Amino acid sequence: MSIVFGTDFSERAMAAARAAAALARKSGEVLHLVHITEYGSVGRTTAGDESLRREVSARLEAQAAELRTGDTRVETELLEGTPDEVLVEHAALVHASLLIVSHHGQRAPRWRIGNVTERVVQGTRCPVLVVRSAAPLEAWARGERSLRILLGLDFSPPSDAAVAWVRKLRMFGPCEVVAVHHYWGADAHVRYGVPLSPESEVTPEVEEALRRDLTARLGDMPGQGAVWVHLDAGMGRPSESLVAMARREAADLIVVGTHQRTGASKWWYGSVSQKVIHDATVSVLCVPTSAVAAVTIPEVRRVLAPTDLSEVGLGAIRHAYSVVPSGGTVYLLHVLEPLGGIPPLYAQYLSSSSSPPGPSSEQERLAEQLRGLIPPEAAARGITTRLEVVHGRKVSEAITQAAERLGCDVICLATHGRSGLTKALAGSVAQEVLQASTRPVLLVRPVD
Repeated sequence: MSIVFGTDFSERAMAAARAAAALARKSGEVLHLVHITEYGSVGRTTAGDESLRREVSARLEAQAAELRTGDTRVETELLEGTPDEVLVEHAALVHASLLIVSHHGQRAPRWRIGNVTERVVQGTRCPVLVVRSAAPLEAWARGERSLRILLGLDFSPPSDAAVAWVRKLRMFGPCEVVAVHHYWGADAHVRYGVPLSPESEVTPEVEEALRRDLTARLGDMPGQGAVWVHLDAGMGRPSESLVAMARREAADLIVVGTHQRTGASKWWYGSVSQKVIHDATVSVLCVPTSAVAAVTIPEVRRVLAPTDLSEVGLGAIRHAYSVVPSGGTVYLLHVLEPLGGIPPLYAQYLSSSSSPPGPSSEQERLAEQLRGLIPPEAAARGITTRLEVVHGRKVSEAITQAAERLGCDVICLATHGRSGLTKALAGSVAQEVLQASTRPVLLVRPVD
């Protein structure tokens, strides 16, 4: 593996190159110092091209010689073509673990495709470090100080890739990490099926659920330095929140995942990483999902087992208990129609364990019926059972919200096996859960 740095010999590039060399020395990787010439077609001669090549090669080698301090290994590459395309191609050719570029402060209009840096971020399969301030990175790589990192954290695969890279950085040296999650309060309440509060934008229960789930996505953080989660509720853009928080926390580096959206998708959804690169005053590390190749085995501790109390619905309960290890929990869930006169978002949260207004006699009866479905050997296996009887305007929505609220690892759901006209007329709760849930779903087909 290696690190690729694109240089144009400017003052900013020279400062960033020293930081790149320090990072290469820290990680024990080869630094590929790359300069790309973009020749014009008018007035070109062979002699002129060769003279320019010799001049640029000399400058490139002089910069490499300056960076070869200690045991730093530096290789030079003089290439020709469109800078962003050639950098991306060369990074793939040498199996680069990191591509580093300096930021020159260009502020392209929002509607344009952006500058070379932004196009490199969109096209490469490895992380891209955009260096604005090289001194903190260089000092950290030399072991002189801790690195203050602001991590953009959400529930997407690119965010998981960014988290993996923060773990990698902490293995090389001490890092203080502030993981920032920007969200809309109403969206979070819908996600967990918790009623909105007239007193505050976000209820304590939603904040607790968000912090629990985001902390779980961070996982174990090796190395030295504090790590904490900051929840930022508001209607603004996530990029604005990250840039402002980086300024308040005096961060040295912003780490964000990137979907690498292009074309209509980028126009419709926007690009948080591009806006952060555009507006941040500190260095930015953009990590695509493809940058993380490690495969980890997920742990199943909590399983949601929805049932409509039919014979088919009962079949999934046995499978739910079969995938939970000792010390795990199975949540038995039954969804009722919304209560008359109660708003849907409030009604769907009235469970058998909720505080006033208390459960109705119907809920208590159903909870007792669910209790009778617990396999006798569950306690012997060390498996805990929780009962949930909720009201929901739509069964599939109530199931996905319960899975989020309870932090379940898997939803174990029975399917009636409908197809064709029957499916079109009766619908399929299982299919709707599959489409809407962010959690893995285990479907149990009925026994003939």
